[in-house]
Amino acid sequence: MEIEETIIPTGSVIQKIGYGLGHVFNDLCAAIWFSYMLFYLHVVINLSSTTAGTLLMLGQLIDAIATPAAGWAIDFSGHKRIWHFGGTVAVTSGFALIFSYIPGDNTTAELLQYIFAITLFQIGWAVVQIAHLSIIPDISRNHNHSSDLTAIRYTASVCCSITVYIVTLILLQTNENTKIGPQDFYKFKEIALVIVCIGLISSLLFYCGLLGACESDYEIIREVYSDGNLRSENRNQHFLKQSTIYLVALMYMASRLFTTLNLIYIPLYLDERGKAIGREDQVRQTIATIPLVCYISSFLTSLFLKFRCTFCTDKVVYLTGSIVGLLASICLGLDLSSKADVELYFIAILLGISGSSTMVASLCFTANFVKTNGYGGGSVYSVVTFTDKLFSGATVLLVQHLQCIPKNLCPNYYAHVLTYICGIVSVLGLASLLVLEGQLRRNGKRRLQV
Repeated sequence: MEIEETIIPTGSVIQKIGYGLGHVFNDLCAAIWFSYMLFYLHVVINLSSTTAGTLLMLGQLIDAIATPAAGWAIDFSGHKRIWHFGGTVAVTSGFALIFSYIPGDNTTAELLQYIFAITLFQIGWAVVQIAHLSIIPDISRNHNHSSDLTAIRYTASVCCSITVYIVTLILLQTNENTKIGPQDFYKFKEIALVIVCIGLISSLLFYCGLLGACESDYEIIREVYSDGNLRSENRNQHFLKQSTIYLVALMYMASRLFTTLNLIYIPLYLDERGKAIGREDQVRQTIATIPLVCYISSFLTSLFLKFRCTFCTDKVVYLTGSIVGLLASICLGLDLSSKADVELYFIAILLGISGSSTMVASLCFTANFVKTNGYGGGSVYSVVTFTDKLFSGATVLLVQHLQCIPKNLCPNYYAHVLTYICGIVSVLGLASLLVLEGQLRRNGKRRLQV
């Protein structure tokens, strides 16, 4: 008697939800990594600013190197879900180890332990990310379906960040209004344990939700020129020789770098702000509530993008998100956030809208490029995400290296980082979008002439 394999129809609600859960573990860990890792290493573990920044840079560098290697391996073997499982095991082990080392004298041996744990974690993270992204073209039927999966993926990511900030807010609370320090090591360890448990359950549901899901036929976009058409002039040419992939990569990098820098430096900015206005006792609460508001705004934006009108194209979404992000940077530059908490929460809302809009739009561009041109998903996604990881790590290392010693020489250092660097990143994303638009219009005219 043969046992029939349960096949979940492509495009079903179960499949979409199952797919959305596939990157939850990564997103949970990323929320901790970008929001609190630099803060944790610097304030709780008492590493120097440069050493903490170097460890974060090392993690991003390892991730950047592992990303193209993972993309090639996944495309070569074709077993994307097996790679996803292996990456999940590495993420679990590495992430748990990072928060398991008891703070000591920060000797060379202890730093090597952190390097080992970060290396294991980042390699696993890269494998899971590329495997999960490359599944989108495999199970999608058309551009709308790809957009749905991308929006669901980002919505799940936002929910993960909200979960992290709620867990942090609950576990970091104490009866004593003291500033955060080495005494909070075990609280961060508890946060990491909760994250690992939620992530493993989500990964298990992902494997169950995508049983047998695969779509071989794809509805190719046939318009000569449309918002979704990223067709290359020569599809037989390697994708690295196509200028479109680099523009899409720059747009994705700008989106991710903007969000990453805000996640990393908002807690440090709040600590800096608390000292400046004499309200250090409130930092324990605001380092969770401000990012929480930011991601609630991002979550609501992602829901809007899921049900957006036809005229609200990917280009319009990315353009709007970049302008909103630039506005948030200007508000920080005008020092509005130091006057009252209301202005600070308003800026957090703007950051959430910007991050959600640009991320969903850039991932839709990437998925459409893969499907329209028939390139390997793993390789394309690895190139697109490589720029983000490399530039974010280098930027963080540069920012930490330029930190004033002593710190009181630069009382508004992190405010300036969020203002000027994030503003420049938003302008870079806008410039990439404009160049891409011009290129697509020229390509459209050439096809009409042919």
